[in-house]
Amino acid sequence: MTIRTFHPVGQGAFYSERHSDFNIVYDCGTMSPKKARPVVEDAFKDEVVDVLFISHFDKDHISSIPDLKKSATKIKVVVLPLLNNQQRNLLLNFYSKFSVDLKDIINNPESYFDSDTTIVRIQPTINTFDPERQFDPRDLRELINNNSSESIEIESGTPLTITSTAGMETIRWCFIPYNYEDKVRRIEVDRELSRARISTSTLMNDPNYTLSNLENTTLKNKMKTIYNKLQGKINENSMLLYSGPDLFNDLRKCQYFHLSHHKTLLINSKFCYTCLCMSGCIYTGDSDFKCFKLKDIYAGYVDCVDIIQVPHHGSKYDFDLQALEGFSRTIMPVSHRTTSSKHPDAEVVKELTINGFHVISINENTNSEFRQFI
Repeated sequence: MTIRTFHPVGQGAFYSERHSDFNIVYDCGTMSPKKARPVVEDAFKDEVVDVLFISHFDKDHISSIPDLKKSATKIKVVVLPLLNNQQRNLLLNFYSKFSVDLKDIINNPESYFDSDTTIVRIQPTINTFDPERQFDPRDLRELINNNSSESIEIESGTPLTITSTAGMETIRWCFIPYNYEDKVRRIEVDRELSRARISTSTLMNDPNYTLSNLENTTLKNKMKTIYNKLQGKINENSMLLYSGPDLFNDLRKCQYFHLSHHKTLLINSKFCYTCLCMSGCIYTGDSDFKCFKLKDIYAGYVDCVDIIQVPHHGSKYDFDLQALEGFSRTIMPVSHRTTSSKHPDAEVVKELTINGFHVISINENTNSEFRQFI
């Protein structure tokens, strides 16, 4: 049995999957890492995390990676968005108060993770959806079993496939990362920096500029104001991930599984049982639903998806129902803290609910954990 878990860490993201012989994690962070530490440490204590996917580098998506790294025996593969030097430097300036560990994850993951951890960087793409495009899959098992340090780059949309056992069936499971680069966010950052009379080129070319000017209270306050105003939008990139059976456009396989399984056997606010052919999930990080439709990115997998993570904790500024065109009655987990008045936005929850989607609240309370059994 495969178990997919949406862990209760409050304003953040920590999602995992336990397959028959491998474990994966998508994002591991929160705004309150000390409070979430027991949840993170217990998730894979003294176990191997075969693949860690990182959607982007905001604090609430990476702050608990050090706790995961300490509690797990090993993290074998790390998959993250490819950043150019200017993007990386800009982040390091905005995140000048990050711990050394978190800065290393952004700046040099090869040195932060173990020497035999494979780093996979996903190349960015901008609104170039080609439903006819066929990607050559990469064997994820080879990456997991690779005991030498390696860094590779792959195209967005490339399936990472692995043989897995689900129930009584042996199938090919695939993970499809998609690094969407949001140029609108970059324009917003540039505009706010210009208004504050801070040189964008200086920040992009000197990763230590903010750190070396800590005594400059005016600069520090301006950077803080811009960050708070654009929170969640400092990163141009947010890597989506499809995780599910590789039944791409194969209706015969799906029909076969429907004969031996029901779609969703049971669902409440804590767990559900799902048939194999409807066990796909799309993790969305802090992506902007106003920029694309998921069916364009994951054409051919729409009928396999039963769970889609609500992006950016349910922010109304990154939500558009049209992004979900083609999906129906989907389970929609949203991670947030109970004390937040903005996340999730009431209008977002209302719009999802009246259109037949099932919104699940994942917050800092341990009883809000949600599991899917496949």
